[in-house]
Amino acid sequence: MKDLGKCKTMQFSIDFIDETPIYQRRHRLSKHEWELVDEKCKEFHEDGLIQPSISEFAVVIIMLTKKDSAGLWTKKRMCKDHKPLNLVTPQDRYPMPIHEEPFDSIRDSNIFTILDLKQGFN
Repeated sequence: MKDLGKCKTMQFSIDFIDETPIYQRRHRLSKHEWELVDEKCKEFHEDGLIQPSISEFAVVIIMLTKKDSAGLWTKKRMCKDHKPLNLVTPQDRYPMPIHEEPFDSIRDSNIFTILDLKQGFN
């Protein structure tokens, strides 16, 4: 995780429609799942990705099952449920473009050149 990099040039903030803190009670997790949460939080803290907080905001940690290298659903992944937080943040007036649109525009094309690539990034 240390190779993710950090933005040290800007301070980020979240705008709210309503300043009432969002707080969710924690979900029940097994002893094994709590051990995984503790391990992940320690790793994130050591890598400087998280820090202790006294914020009134709190979202639920959920453990999702993911596939292992053999394709079996045996591993656990720590996630957070931000849906309640999203309800009190303003909608983005300029959302990200739909990723299919550029592909739709070249669907019937047969020949692509380096010039096409250069124009795509200007």
